[in-house]
Amino acid sequence: MKTFDIEPRVNGAIHVGGTKREAVVLAGRMAERGNAENLYFDGSDNFVVFEVGKRGSGKSYGMGSLLEGFATAETSRISNHKERRAVLLLDPLDIHWTALLPLSAEGPDSLKRQHDVLRKWGTLDVEPITVRVFVPAGYGWDVDRPEFREYQIPVRSLTAGDWALLIKADLVTETRGRLIDEAYRKTTELGWGGRDGVPRRDPIADYAIADLIDCIEQDPEIAGFYASETCRSVVQPLRALARMPLFASREGTAMTELAQVGVLSILCLARLPEDLRTVVTTVLVRKLRSDRMYASQVRRRLALAPDDDVTRQRLTEELSHHVPRTILAIDEAQVLMPARSSSTARQALDSYVLEGRNYGLSLWLATQRPKGAISDAAASQIDTFIIHRLSVAEDIGAVCGLLQNAEPDRIRLNNRDIDLAELVRSLDVGQAIFSSSNSTGARFVVANVRPRMVAHGGEAF
Repeated sequence: MKTFDIEPRVNGAIHVGGTKREAVVLAGRMAERGNAENLYFDGSDNFVVFEVGKRGSGKSYGMGSLLEGFATAETSRISNHKERRAVLLLDPLDIHWTALLPLSAEGPDSLKRQHDVLRKWGTLDVEPITVRVFVPAGYGWDVDRPEFREYQIPVRSLTAGDWALLIKADLVTETRGRLIDEAYRKTTELGWGGRDGVPRRDPIADYAIADLIDCIEQDPEIAGFYASETCRSVVQPLRALARMPLFASREGTAMTELAQVGVLSILCLARLPEDLRTVVTTVLVRKLRSDRMYASQVRRRLALAPDDDVTRQRLTEELSHHVPRTILAIDEAQVLMPARSSSTARQALDSYVLEGRNYGLSLWLATQRPKGAISDAAASQIDTFIIHRLSVAEDIGAVCGLLQNAEPDRIRLNNRDIDLAELVRSLDVGQAIFSSSNSTGARFVVANVRPRMVAHGGEAF
């Protein structure tokens, strides 16, 4: 790999991210002349990481490498954790499930090649990584590994906007959208019936798709206002969704099953249609935020309030039913949360970025297209940038304008001066610029990403 001559020089091991040194992951090795020391990511505090790179730059590999550092055994050469947390990785390309497979010098050629990369690093051996893989219910294949688990969406967590996206209706401008919105509000907030011989139905927050259908088909007010053709055009896709195993449960898969301390959980989403991928992602982002909002209040009371032993035991038990501090990782974010996606999806992600760290939540966002991936307000919350090779001038300009450190005085490659844009274009696969507001260096640094402990599925097979 290339070695860059960057001035002023930085000496010794470098830390990016936080400063507490309570959760530290080996990120790589410096790729600068005069410094071949280790580079570490400090994830002690709640953080927002933005990782960008063109396809084939090593972006997903690098993301997986650092995230697996949060799912190691207690004794590890690649990480050190005083307080462990959960990692939930949303994978729209189904390339990360291979993390179930530890690298080995034996076995298929691809596995041996990846093991050889680790061996050549010189100071590391394969370590166990705790991984769980989930696939949407009803979308399993015969060739899937037996370790795969089913994921069911919590129907009661879907909003009117989610249903509108799924039935392909505009919530504001289209009659079908207004109908689903009214049915949702009647079902969950207002209640319906109570006249024309139809019994009164009280609102239920814990609703199922069948409850929405009953409201549309039986509520006298809806029947008197909406044409029967409009009602049928909404009911038919709802019935189709109700038949899917993914929507078979009001509660769905518990968040505490997806987010477990010291575990890298991977949810494969490539098999879902685009709109369904967006809805699943949106629901998970919202549920993580709301659950941790509640859990963080319990933690504060336990830490600060002088309660009696019985009360403290009750609160401790309550806390066990909620998700721990969690890193939500979204790979290929331009696929799961595209700029043209529904407003509810964008709002959910932006709210997570703006408020999540208050509730013990972190975000690791990886994308090929940095421009427009998140709002300007949310971008202001990013504290660490990891930049792999980019080639489009617009993308390079977007990330260079967001770097957290000062630019170096001079960058040279092969005895030739280059600017920052050319540096980004010159990075080898597996190299990246690391820029953090809390870096131990005064400027950004360039490093080779640490080899993985488990198999990466990002190659073309």
